[in-house]
Amino acid sequence: MKAKEQTFHVVRETQVNTPQSLLTMTPGSTLSIQCADFVPYSTVKSAICRLNQKLERIEFESSSPDNGATIIIKRN
Repeated sequence: MKAKEQTFHVVRETQVNTPQSLLTMTPGSTLSIQCADFVPYSTVKSAICRLNQKLERIEFESSSPDNGATIIIKRN
């Protein structure tokens, strides 16, 4: 059985579009990304909160094992 190919794209317009970037994640996948390559952890937490409220379920979860330098994002 082939492993699922993970797809994640950072969507940039004039700046990173965090919610649209998160929506490119495949359901059931987990992503580990450096804040320097994406956005600050607080921005991710805010975008996840808004997306979960809009979807009326917990679709996204985030954590940071090293105080915000690395973000682990899970899409359920």
